[in-house]
Amino acid sequence: MTDMLKDQLGLFSGKKKPATAEAPAPVEAEAPAPEPVVEPVVEPVPAASEAPSPAPVEDAEPPKPIPGRPGEHYLFPPERKRPRKDLHFSRRMSDLVRRLQLLEREHKQHLDLTLPQSHALHALMEAGSLRMQELAASLGLAQSTVTRLVAPLKRMGLLDRRPDRNDGRATRAFLTEKGTAIVDELETADRGMYQGLLERLDPTRRAEVIAAVELLHEAVLDITWEDQA
Repeated sequence: MTDMLKDQLGLFSGKKKPATAEAPAPVEAEAPAPEPVVEPVVEPVPAASEAPSPAPVEDAEPPKPIPGRPGEHYLFPPERKRPRKDLHFSRRMSDLVRRLQLLEREHKQHLDLTLPQSHALHALMEAGSLRMQELAASLGLAQSTVTRLVAPLKRMGLLDRRPDRNDGRATRAFLTEKGTAIVDELETADRGMYQGLLERLDPTRRAEVIAAVELLHEAVLDITWEDQA
């Protein structure tokens, strides 16, 4: 039996398997495409000349001057609350005196003088000259306090001191020409301040107020002279 016949018989008998087709090569999975790299956007830094200037800061309100201390200032402005209308006479007078002193200091602050110094100049203007003891009694202050009070006035050239003719151990203070000119400025400030207050009153009652102040002043002077007697 020829080889060709053997092969045909083997196909029918199932003894010989037909040649199998070659298995296809496995397909490799495609690698995922790489994600695009996003570079950060860097804004250009403006040059010094192009940099925006900071917003201007508004100037704060200037501080208020401290009473009695020229050149110094309040940390907080003085209280401006209006007092009650039903205040007792004594409390009202105390509040009135305090507020008048604040007004007086504001009107005289350009002269760089404290109120006690202003009062000392007024006393010397009225008396011509005073010993330290007399000036202390006039101001109601201790003599050591008045001595410290007079020293800066002398340095400012507003007053001078000379020996007392009746007592060589004592000295008398008197105003200089410059001191007299300053007293004129003090009186001008006083007149302007109190004239402004009178203009706030009813014109028909201004004379009444002036007369009442004069009566009160006389009563205070009487008490003062009695204490000194």
